[in-house]
Amino acid sequence: MNTTVTDIDVLRVFCAGDGRYGNRLGVVRDARTHPDESSRQALAKELGFSETVFVDDPERGIVDIYTPGLRLPFAGHPLVGTAWLLDLEVVHPPAGEVWVRGDGEFTWIEARAEWVPPRTLRRYASVAEVEALDVPEPGEWIYAWAWEEAAGRVRARGFRGAATASTRTRRPARRPCSSRRSWGGP
Repeated sequence: MNTTVTDIDVLRVFCAGDGRYGNRLGVVRDARTHPDESSRQALAKELGFSETVFVDDPERGIVDIYTPGLRLPFAGHPLVGTAWLLDLEVVHPPAGEVWVRGDGEFTWIEARAEWVPPRTLRRYASVAEVEALDVPEPGEWIYAWAWEEAAGRVRARGFRGAATASTRTRRPARRPCSSRRSWGGP
């Protein structure tokens, strides 16, 4: 059996000032370990993060983004995290060129709003319900959330579907928090 070990940076984007919380993201810096869409999709599904980014060219910022269920032409938080991790001024997902700027604490991206799909907001009674949600079939963009009263925080997950919009958007984020892991698979 041939086993490929993939180094994955795990970031938490939009984390608190003390480094807690945030939206987890996997970044595969050497995408040659998963050269085709099917192997990338399989790894993204296995990891289970909202998104996993595969870096095809770290110097030019060429990236490919996957959720556990599909490939995305654009997604804000994965690009913020990847731009920060690789210290890039421009990132190139399949949708097109995305400009980046940072000031040491915050990282911003600027992209076309038509790349971002409209969202259906669904509130759940408990964090456990949000955690237990399965990735839905492709369709509408669902943003599920629940308020955790005792901890004073929100747990949210987003699932992507169709897209339409018509202005530009900017996404600021505090400096992402990161760790590095090795992932072995067949």
